[in-house]
Amino acid sequence: MAFAIIIEIPGGTLDQYDRMSEAMHFKGDGRASPGMIAHFAGLAGDTLVVVDVWESREAYESHLAEIGEEGREAVRKVGLPPYTHREFEVYNIVK
Repeated sequence: MAFAIIIEIPGGTLDQYDRMSEAMHFKGDGRASPGMIAHFAGLAGDTLVVVDVWESREAYESHLAEIGEEGREAVRKVGLPPYTHREFEVYNIVK
């Protein structure tokens, strides 16, 4: 079953998002990570919001394992503020 995660980063900026994305090597080439259905990012007021939809929770967990410490270090380097996230199984997708 498809799986989604919504990350909300109060005080996060698009510049921080861009720098993190470049450090993680997924900015600008238009390619999604294996198992990723969609990725969205934008501002809602002063909160950076990132939404990912994955083919399954396993695909998401595989992605996390793949980016490993490099991904966590990229987040630390750009100084993203503390954030919260929500996860859910996707019931319906319309394309």
